[in-house]
Amino acid sequence: MSTQADRSVRAISASLAPNWLWTWNGVCFGYRRADSLFTYDGIEVGRFSGSEVYAADGSYLGEVRSTEEDGDRLITSSYKKSRMAASFVPTFERAQQGPADRNQEQLYCGYEDFPYA
Repeated sequence: MSTQADRSVRAISASLAPNWLWTWNGVCFGYRRADSLFTYDGIEVGRFSGSEVYAADGSYLGEVRSTEEDGDRLITSSYKKSRMAASFVPTFERAQQGPADRNQEQLYCGYEDFPYA
């Protein structure tokens, strides 16, 4: 296999690998694959528009924010709850074993934990 083809295969594999995400309170919510947000049991519950996540009905769910120690986390801005995006039909994938929960982070003013119940 050529070097360019090998790089292409690695890039495709990396884009298909789940990027695990935790809520601000440290609960493993699920994973991001491309522009979709899935629960660990394989249900697509959101689509990303930049760093913001919208539900299947188009309502704002939250966004991804980085923490200093644990990387990306999901959090909801109280001020953006009225935002809407295009609706979509959810897709389903095979359930996956999620990583362990992490320590919770202190919430910013105007934010609340990402909905996961």
